[in-house]
Amino acid sequence: MISLTAQAALELPVDELALHVLEDMVQSNMWNSYNYSLQYNSDASYSGQGAKAIAEAVQWLSAQGMLASEPGNSSAHAIFVTRRGHEAIKQGISTVRSVNRLQGDLHPLIEAKARRQFLLGEYENAIFVSMKAIEVRVRQLAGFGDEVIGSDLMIKAFKPGGPLADPATPSGEVDGTMMLFRGAYAVLRNPSGHREVSFDDVTEAAEAVMTASLLMRMLDKIERRLGT
Repeated sequence: MISLTAQAALELPVDELALHVLEDMVQSNMWNSYNYSLQYNSDASYSGQGAKAIAEAVQWLSAQGMLASEPGNSSAHAIFVTRRGHEAIKQGISTVRSVNRLQGDLHPLIEAKARRQFLLGEYENAIFVSMKAIEVRVRQLAGFGDEVIGSDLMIKAFKPGGPLADPATPSGEVDGTMMLFRGAYAVLRNPSGHREVSFDDVTEAAEAVMTASLLMRMLDKIERRLGT
């Protein structure tokens, strides 16, 4: 059983509790999900809400693909810890949460470029290709040639009167949009383009990719506006 009191287990978010459960399953060589939950229900200190919390954690692990049905075993409750489960134990809760944030909500053009690299732990490359995708799309929408690059591209594209600036938008918002794209490019794309950059904080890396996703959705709106 996990080395947590029932109260401590109840106070943990389900994903964090689930990793404790997963580690315990590996250490105890547990193969039956029903029996695993049953031992908590039979424990006086855990019976009731504590046992239900463990059951929730087991269900969460299955939903996340960290537990799967054991092939060839006739028991409906026979399970094994998947490759993703073992990887989650090694990575820890911060990485698990960051990866989950990128599972289904990224802009398709960013997901196609960055998601696989992020899952491989190549965070700086995921950010680099995400921002490169932004640069390429801004250049295409603005109608500029390949010689217009980087921060200069963002300024020329989004400055007042620029091809991507909205003439119906207040000047402050036009300036803000230009600075947002220019700043994001300068902070997230430029460093890894010129030197070795290491993102030790997986949460920061995930949010950088999500920033690129937001910029790409803003470009979707701009493209629709330009097409009307």
